[in-house]
Amino acid sequence: MSARWWCLYVVMCVWGVMKIEALPPAALGDVVANAASSLNSMKVTGAWRRLSSTVSESVGLKHALRRLQNVPQRAARLVHALVDRMRVGGGPIVTTSLGSLRGRRVVSRTSAQIPYYSFKGIRYAQSPRASLRFRPPAPLEPWSGVRDALEEGAVCPHRFMLFDTYKGDEDCLFLNVYTPALPDTLTGYNPKLAVMVWIHGGAFTVGSGNAFLYGPDHLVAAGVVLVTLNYRLGALGFLSLENEEVSGNMGLKDQVMALKWVRDNIEFFGGDPGRVTIFGESAGAASVHLHMLSPESRGLFHGAIAQSGVALSPWALAKDPLARAFELGRELGIDTNSTAELLGYLRATPSELLVKAGVRISGVSGKTADLHSTVALPFLPVVEPDIPGAFLTKTPKDSLPGADVPFLTGYNAQEGIILFRRLQRYPKLLSEIEQEFSRVVPPELAGSAEQRERVAEHIRLFYFQQRPVDMRNVDNLIDMFTDIMFLRPVLDTIRLQAKTNRTSPTYLYRFAFDGALGLFKRMLGITHPGACHGDEMGYLFYFSRFNYRLDDNSPELAVSKKMVQMWTNFAKTGNPTPPVDYESVVNFKWNPVNDTRHNINYLDITGNFTLRTDPEPKRVRFWDWLYENYAAKQ
Repeated sequence: MSARWWCLYVVMCVWGVMKIEALPPAALGDVVANAASSLNSMKVTGAWRRLSSTVSESVGLKHALRRLQNVPQRAARLVHALVDRMRVGGGPIVTTSLGSLRGRRVVSRTSAQIPYYSFKGIRYAQSPRASLRFRPPAPLEPWSGVRDALEEGAVCPHRFMLFDTYKGDEDCLFLNVYTPALPDTLTGYNPKLAVMVWIHGGAFTVGSGNAFLYGPDHLVAAGVVLVTLNYRLGALGFLSLENEEVSGNMGLKDQVMALKWVRDNIEFFGGDPGRVTIFGESAGAASVHLHMLSPESRGLFHGAIAQSGVALSPWALAKDPLARAFELGRELGIDTNSTAELLGYLRATPSELLVKAGVRISGVSGKTADLHSTVALPFLPVVEPDIPGAFLTKTPKDSLPGADVPFLTGYNAQEGIILFRRLQRYPKLLSEIEQEFSRVVPPELAGSAEQRERVAEHIRLFYFQQRPVDMRNVDNLIDMFTDIMFLRPVLDTIRLQAKTNRTSPTYLYRFAFDGALGLFKRMLGITHPGACHGDEMGYLFYFSRFNYRLDDNSPELAVSKKMVQMWTNFAKTGNPTPPVDYESVVNFKWNPVNDTRHNINYLDITGNFTLRTDPEPKRVRFWDWLYENYAAKQ
């Protein structure tokens, strides 16, 4: 067939699809004029894949695609690409305080297939490269025209956990907005939905807010606007030279900038800037709690959820960050005692080398290591000098209670299963702990060398009796790690809050459901029973790799539906089980923590949801006794 006939055939196909689907108008002359160049430039079938992913929006479009099945491949690619361009060109446009953004209308990947709007890869700050490296985020300038918000932006530089490979780009300060409804300027309608801002975990070193792990489908379908974001990681986000030039906490200041963007713009996406809940897991949870304590975050949110982490967690604050900065320099071959010289070199070092050097120093073990090193957190939040714009100038304990907003927090029953990740990399860990058990003693109980050994003996006797620290007794190590790293810091936070004039409610949970949506264990192929650190996220977010191999009546999806409803209820009302909810799948009342002098209320999340008091009572009493007898003797 001649080129002229092919061109006519293509035009007719495009015209047929437009008629069937009522696509946004496009200049037919432009389509014809661009046909030849588009035909030659198309080397892959990505356009076909993108178009095919939208067919659920229209039966008519499905019929059109069936008609094209017999069209030769090159012509078919052209038709699909042109249709895709026209559909994108007609996507929803939102005008923010800085400029206009074009998103997509998509359909949730859950069985309900609820439509929502997606705006991805939205810049919220300037690229922190070159002279802006190690500095607080810089605000954006307004733009003219319409920017596409169709694809996720680059992630911040880190080592990708699954494959141990470098990933990311320093130009990474992007966020994503997912909303079930947009305002209508013609009618004046604005849904003003509750907003949930997710701060991802990853040891302040890895991860992103992207939908690979944090699919929005469940939460948006429950009627909230979801915002996910990237922030600088590792040395790029948390290096501190303990001076005004590099005071630290750049990653947390990125989060503040993102929250300011939400305050100024979320109403254009159907959100209510007066009902913003920040929530996160692990390092993201510690970040959430630090925002409660920071004057820089005041007024930017109205509720907080901290899953498996608080600011008092022993892994959440850096110890001697300047020494760690010089250690990073030495790892890169920078031998200097000058902070100015060190900074000059670090600003000139490619980000990939910074990330890899950070990984190497986090993996160092030996006689100076302690239990904290098992979570490999080389660069962390710090207490900054008292300078303008400082995020945190007092220790978390001295900053409590912080923002008086509703607070929901908790832990997973076997958080310590995360140790298996470290054991995969460093099999000698158990034998080293066995030989130097005193490394498990928290610093505030260590005191003198004699006291440290005495406390270590108490801990060994309580958890292991006379048994060795090895794989036969790994469950005891899991409990000990869970208690030191997660449970006790959460309970300390709740108890200290109770002694203040705080008036907002606090809700406590224990997540103990070991099901098929346990995120962390499934990602890493861990088969040990129990609810591991990070496992609860699979019940809140859509993770396409395993979410819908399950029957709709499975216990996993029943747990997921209840958790999603409670978390979104909390965002909407400040109460996870509000008194009036006619469509609720939750048939109980979650009581807040009140008087901690007697009993601590909590919700035990297993296959059932049970209201209880005083989690892990025997283990908690043991640690209370230790602190009463040894913490004051330092």
